Amino acid sequence: MSESERPVDPRTDREVLASKIQLLLDIVHAKDAGSFTYEEIRQGLAERGFTLTKTRWHRLLAGSPDNRWDPELLKALAYFFDVDENYLLQRSGPIPERVEAELRLIEAYRIAEVEHFAARVLGEVNVDALRAVTEALRNLPPRPKTQGTTD
Repeated sequence: MSESERPVDPRTDREVLASKIQLLLDIVHAKDAGSFTYEEIRQGLAERGFTLTKTRWHRLLAGSPDNRWDPELLKALAYFFDVDENYLLQRSGPIPERVEAELRLIEAYRIAEVEHFAARVLGEVNVDALRAVTEALRNLPPRPKTQGTTD
């Protein structure tokens, strides 16, 4: 795909950042069945010397254009979520290996849940049909990765 054919991400830098933070929160939620609360994040950042107000946090999550870009805050958030700071600091920062691996694991859990659900719903369907459904679920194409533009 040539440079001119690449889809352009119409989101602002702050909206991209918001989606990255939301992804980190979603992974924690999917793994542990509970997400970090604002208070836990505030306390974690306070231990590193940062004050995070509830308003600022909600603006970060919303990708608000009036939210001040603060690299030191983003570094502290990266430390809190245990990811490479470039993931949050750069628009096209690579998805950390750990995050990508956890996404694959979550996807496998979801497929297993769907398989279990299909087996219950289909009930008396023959084994070959269940295998075909399972195989179809496993062969779904991977989700496309979005390529952001550089800052």
